[in-house]
Amino acid sequence: MTERPHSRYTRAKTWAALYSQHINACYALIPFSSTSNSVDVLKCDSPAEAQAVTRRLIRQGKQCEDFYTQRRTRDEAPDFLKKAQQAVVLARSSDYHRYHLAEYPDFRLVICSLHDSYLHLPVWETRTNHHYKPRETAIPLTSPEFLARRKTEFGHNIFLGALLSGDEAALALLHNESIIPARTRRRIMGEVHTLQHKRYQGRPLPFLDERERREIGSKISAGLRRYHATRRA
Repeated sequence: MTERPHSRYTRAKTWAALYSQHINACYALIPFSSTSNSVDVLKCDSPAEAQAVTRRLIRQGKQCEDFYTQRRTRDEAPDFLKKAQQAVVLARSSDYHRYHLAEYPDFRLVICSLHDSYLHLPVWETRTNHHYKPRETAIPLTSPEFLARRKTEFGHNIFLGALLSGDEAALALLHNESIIPARTRRRIMGEVHTLQHKRYQGRPLPFLDERERREIGSKISAGLRRYHATRRA
C-alpha cells in the first residue's frame, strides 16, 4: 500500500506528531541522531523527566554531533547515550513487515501513526499517544471484537502480522474451519508466504543522515543544471 499525498496516515504526519508529542509521551529525542526514517530516543518515566533530559541533551549537543557524524559504534557511545533506543518512523506499523525491517536488528522501537499489526517490538502510536508492549495488538486476537473486524483491512493486517510472528492464537484461528473456510485459509497463507519471501518491489525505505541527504541533493542539483544548460544550448 503506497502513501498518497492526502493519506490519513503518512510518515510525514508521524514525524510531525512525534516532534509535537514526544515530551508528553515521555521520550527525549537525541540531537543529530535522526535519519530520513529513524531517530534515537531515550525513554523517560514522566513528561517532566523527558523535558529535563531534552534540555540536558541540547547542552550536550556537541558530543551527540561528534558521535553520530563520526559513525561510532554503540559501544563507543558516551555514557548518557548508552540507553538510547533507535526507533523507526512509519505511517502504519504494518509497514514494518512490508519493508522487511526485521533485517535491521538495531531497531528497538516503532513509532507510527496507526498500530495495525503485530510486532515483537514496542510501539508508540502517535494517533492515540498510546504505548503498546511487544506482541500487543490494538485489538486482542482472542476477543469477539477481533473476530468482528478480522475481514476489515485493519483486522486483516493485524492477523497477517500475528501469523508472520507465529502467534499461537492466530494460528489456532487460521485452522478453525468453522470460522475460516479452506479456500480463505489458502489465500491467507499465500499472503503470509509472499510477505515472508517476496522482496519489496517499490522504493526501499532509506535511512540517510543529513550529510548523505545533502550529498544526494547536490548530485541531483548538478545534474539538473547540466540538463537545463544542455536545453538552452
